[in-house]
Amino acid sequence: MEGRLDSDELEARMGAAYAARWCHQLETLTLDITPPSPPTPAVRPSFVQPARRTNGLAIASVVSAVFWMWWLGSLAAVIMGHAALRQINRSGGRQTGRGVAITGLALGYLGLLTLAFVMFGAALG
Repeated sequence: MEGRLDSDELEARMGAAYAARWCHQLETLTLDITPPSPPTPAVRPSFVQPARRTNGLAIASVVSAVFWMWWLGSLAAVIMGHAALRQINRSGGRQTGRGVAITGLALGYLGLLTLAFVMFGAALG
């Protein structure tokens, strides 16, 4: 015949299709009618590097060192700079800003050193 099913075979296949509970049971019904599909090629996994962000304490350290008031900003810059460096080291590469934190530390220590010279000069004078 021309690839057509007779009525008996059609009823048998329809009954088996309605009785099927799983997809693999349906595949066995159509193996002689449709050619098997070629196997899908294995897909290589692609790894996405997480987005890196600048540490907020590093930025706050530089800002407080630049806009210091009565040398309290310098002290805050030193504290936040050290905390930022600790967080950056523990982040495993997810955070950046090491240079920003070091800049905040340097400016903070410079401000504290200036405070020490001013206090030493006031004590002598």
